Amino acid sequence: MLRGAAWALLLAAALGLGVRGVRGAVALADFYPFGTERGDAVTPKQDDGGSGLQPLSVPFPFFGAEHSGLYVNNNGVVSFLKEVSQFTPAAFPIAKDRCVVAAFWADVDNRRAGDVYYREATDPATLRRATEDVRRYFPELQDFSATWVFIATWHRVTFFGGSSSSPVNTFQTVLITDGKFSFTIFNYESITWTTGTHASSGGDTTGLGGIAAQAGFNAGDGRRYFSIPGSRTADMVEVETTTNVGVPGRWAFRIDDAQVRVGGCGHTTSVCLALRPCLNGGKCIDDCITGNPSYSCSCLSGFTGRRCHLDVNECASHPCQNGGTCTHGINSFSCRCPAGFGGPTCETALSPCDTRECENGGRCQAESGSAVCLCQAGYTGTACETDVDECASGPCLNGGSCVDLVGNFTCLCSEPFAGPRCETGSHPVPDPCLSAPCQNGGTCVDAEEGYVCECPQGFTGLDCRERTPEHCGCRNGGRCLEANTTLCQCPPGFFGLLCEFEVTATPCNMNTQCPDGGYCMEYGGSYLCVCHTDHNVSHSLPSPCDSDPCFNGGSCDAHEDSYTCECPRGFHGRHCEKARPRLCSSGPCRNGGTCKEAGSEYHCSCPYRFTGRHCEIGKPDSCASGPCHNGGTCFHYIGKYKCDCPPGFSGRHCEIAPSPCFRSPCSNGGTCEDLGTDFSCRCRAGYMGRRCQAEVDCGPPAEVKHATLRFNGTRLGSVALYKCDHGYSLSSPNHVRVCQPQGVWSEPPQCHETDECQMQPCRNGGSCRDLPGAFVCQCPAGFTGVHCETEVDACDSSPCQHGGRCENGGGAYLCVCPEGFFGYHCETVSDPCFSSPCGGRGYCLASNGSHSCTCKVGYTGKDCAKELFPPTALKVERVEESGVSISWRPPEGQAARQMLDGYAVTYASSDGAYRRTDFVDRSRSSHQLRALAAGRAYNISVFSVKRNANNKNDISRPVLLLTRTRPRPVEGLEVTNVTASTISVRWALHRIRHATVSGVRVSIRHPEAQEDQSTDMDKSVDKFTFGALLPGRRYTIHVTALSGLGGQEPPTESLASAPLHVWTRPLPPANLTAARVTATSAHVVWDTPTPSTLLEAYVINVTTSQSTKSRYVPNGRLTSYTVRDLLPGRRYQLSVTAVQSAEGDQLHSEPAHLYIITCSRSLWTAEGE
Repeated sequence: MLRGAAWALLLAAALGLGVRGVRGAVALADFYPFGTERGDAVTPKQDDGGSGLQPLSVPFPFFGAEHSGLYVNNNGVVSFLKEVSQFTPAAFPIAKDRCVVAAFWADVDNRRAGDVYYREATDPATLRRATEDVRRYFPELQDFSATWVFIATWHRVTFFGGSSSSPVNTFQTVLITDGKFSFTIFNYESITWTTGTHASSGGDTTGLGGIAAQAGFNAGDGRRYFSIPGSRTADMVEVETTTNVGVPGRWAFRIDDAQVRVGGCGHTTSVCLALRPCLNGGKCIDDCITGNPSYSCSCLSGFTGRRCHLDVNECASHPCQNGGTCTHGINSFSCRCPAGFGGPTCETALSPCDTRECENGGRCQAESGSAVCLCQAGYTGTACETDVDECASGPCLNGGSCVDLVGNFTCLCSEPFAGPRCETGSHPVPDPCLSAPCQNGGTCVDAEEGYVCECPQGFTGLDCRERTPEHCGCRNGGRCLEANTTLCQCPPGFFGLLCEFEVTATPCNMNTQCPDGGYCMEYGGSYLCVCHTDHNVSHSLPSPCDSDPCFNGGSCDAHEDSYTCECPRGFHGRHCEKARPRLCSSGPCRNGGTCKEAGSEYHCSCPYRFTGRHCEIGKPDSCASGPCHNGGTCFHYIGKYKCDCPPGFSGRHCEIAPSPCFRSPCSNGGTCEDLGTDFSCRCRAGYMGRRCQAEVDCGPPAEVKHATLRFNGTRLGSVALYKCDHGYSLSSPNHVRVCQPQGVWSEPPQCHETDECQMQPCRNGGSCRDLPGAFVCQCPAGFTGVHCETEVDACDSSPCQHGGRCENGGGAYLCVCPEGFFGYHCETVSDPCFSSPCGGRGYCLASNGSHSCTCKVGYTGKDCAKELFPPTALKVERVEESGVSISWRPPEGQAARQMLDGYAVTYASSDGAYRRTDFVDRSRSSHQLRALAAGRAYNISVFSVKRNANNKNDISRPVLLLTRTRPRPVEGLEVTNVTASTISVRWALHRIRHATVSGVRVSIRHPEAQEDQSTDMDKSVDKFTFGALLPGRRYTIHVTALSGLGGQEPPTESLASAPLHVWTRPLPPANLTAARVTATSAHVVWDTPTPSTLLEAYVINVTTSQSTKSRYVPNGRLTSYTVRDLLPGRRYQLSVTAVQSAEGDQLHSEPAHLYIITCSRSLWTAEGE
């Protein structure tokens, strides 16, 4: 029991004011056994490798879920769901199904040193040890029995960047379960390093510094986790000296539930309850070390320190990528990303298409840092916002109407035209006589290829134009010109070759008919109606093109007596009435040939290397071998080839790469220097960066300790001035810093303190501490004052409370507390367990100023004051192969029976391989034990049970019983031989099914007997012969297997085998002799067997060397018989067998034999046997 000052010293030690906890580690001999000689597998020698998926024979519960497989990772982690190859440990909690048990998550490199072993274990020794450990570290689970263990051991492994001579670590993870509860034990033997040397880890060549190892558990959901104190800090190198179960270097946890539960020591000395030292939500863990208790704090994510009092700087691990700037927050950080990057850690490169939206199904494509919209067919514009008008080019022919569609058009055709562009069909052919081509009264006749004029008398020619030369043909007063009778000078108002047309004043046009069949013709610059005068009246001849005979824009070309139509492109026919499809529209020219139309034909202009009507004949391709490199384009060039190189590349085959300076990578006037495969930029003053892209900015200058700072900017040439505080002086006259071209400030000055302690102002052994412009004396115990000049009494301030007595000693004091109080100043009320409220009947546990009692066996109640009586008269009611029925009587007395809630029936096999506890309601006093093994001995204990509110049950002393289940019956029981006085039997025992059999009992009974006659034999015997039996009697035979024939326990007997009902043979006839033998007969006699009352017949056999004849004589009283029909001089064997009736069957005795020789004449001879 702790009192007064002793308790104060205990708390001082726990707070770190005294000596730290005991230095120690778990010796390898105390590890769970490991190594290849134990059957362990070994992970490959691979950095960040592991075992791969290991299927489990038993599902393992972890954070409320069951797992059927796991991974042993070289980096100190056992994981579920997925492998963990990450070598720099992340701070818990972490998500993405990273479900881990981490004994020491760090950058292990087993290629340099060490091995990683692992195995499943279900052997009895390992299960027994695991069961004992769980019950020791979790006292509330005394019924726990391990059924499966997994052991992973990291033996003498070193860190990434280390060598075979670098420091090594040895530690172990043990997983334990019974199928319902699961536990982890961490063992640490030697921890000498915490960090690998990779840049992301930041360790040094000794394996220390940077981001240290992480230990604990993570559920993989980003929320639930538990970290062993010191994780990811320099304290992890001391984990081998810490514990939560009183063994330095060992930690134990229960991990099947939704939250991790910490193991403990089960006694009342709790530093955590007394001090509550952990801040910011940290969990306090007692180390349970007897005599020198201490504690450790498991901190929540974002906090660290012995008492979780320090905020972790999440920016220390440089989480922001691609030049992002990290801003630290409480248990968090944020990244300010540079242009072109985004995401929580600036991990995502942004595309210019992220801010550009293309309309009408357009697709954005980044080109040279800009966003370009690639439009769907039928749309155009920067954002594909404009619908293309496919009708703008007038694609419809022959008067068709165009309708614009998205990316297409359609033509509405006029009769009789059709086709996508109204290109098929024809105009009606006009009447060739419509223009009245026949002159001088000639008659026009339509013909297949035009017309024919039938001329009147006096005229001739194709159009009747030619006059027969006899008189002047001019009409309407026209005058024939001299020497020419076919040329007329017409009077005003008339015109034509013969002045045959009279001009009227009626205007007209091409669409307005003139009255009386007149013609609309041009006269004096106007279109007027003209009349054709009588044929004998002279008038002029109209043009053949006056009727506009050419369609589809064709132009009419008049001749003397006809016309021709010159058709536009795409039309043909006499009047351009037929649409001609473009000959080149089908793309007849191959291999890049150009199609050209010429009239009704087309011609292919072939590229180099190809000939033929359609450019289908090729020549050897000098570009086929792909001679141009680096994206160059190959062109044929006069039988050879030429490479057109992309910008920057040169050479015959574009094989010469451009200079890295080709694209002028240096910004802001920087000068590019070619370094072969790379470049370097020499920046102008005021700029920096790989490409001189950033203006020099030194940022705010750093503060100098004990100085004030003033600066005029952060750009190149800016100046920072420092002035030392009172009591300090500059280390050098130069106290100015300048922002340099490299973007950094020049070296800062230092302010050194003026040491006032050089004058040794402190007296009486006081130590001087220098302050800025002053000093402070730290006085030894018993002295005070500015210079420690005054001696003091430490008890003057009456520091002891609650009547505590103060004792002064050398300037210090010690409070001697009265009973019931403790603490430095006797300020704390004593432990509620101080008065031993539970007496010697239970164990006291203090909690929140009160106590609770955990009762010892046989006691119950609040203070364990009531005795809990056990049941009585425990006995076995029935024993079977797989079960045992037991009964008992409740405790005597109504009060004792009312106190209990039921009974606990515990039964365990004598070899410890099987153990189970059943709870039986108090209303019952019997129980059936099931699922037992045949022939096994079991220890049975029955306790009275009182349930408590804290889920801890009180139990009485047990009443005990030893029994054994029945073994299995023997197999294959059969009769091997029967005589008149013996019966032989045999059986079999199976090597596995009858492993518990120790002996065999054979029993026989005569129906008239009162009990069996039994014989016990060793299990190695498998046959037996019963002797001294009566002839002709029915016997019943049983064989049973026995177990437990040792002297310390009673045997149990199997169920008997199926009984054998066996009859012994009757006695044979006695004294068989030949009374008379002749040449052909023999008379034999015998004595009747005793008893003979049951005989019903005899069987007589006569045997020669060649055959046997049998005679059945149905007379059980017969004593003689004559055998006849024998041959003279022959030797015969006579056999006589007695026959007895047996329950519908017959029993034959052993035969009596007699040899005879018949007489060759009237003599007889006999040979008996």
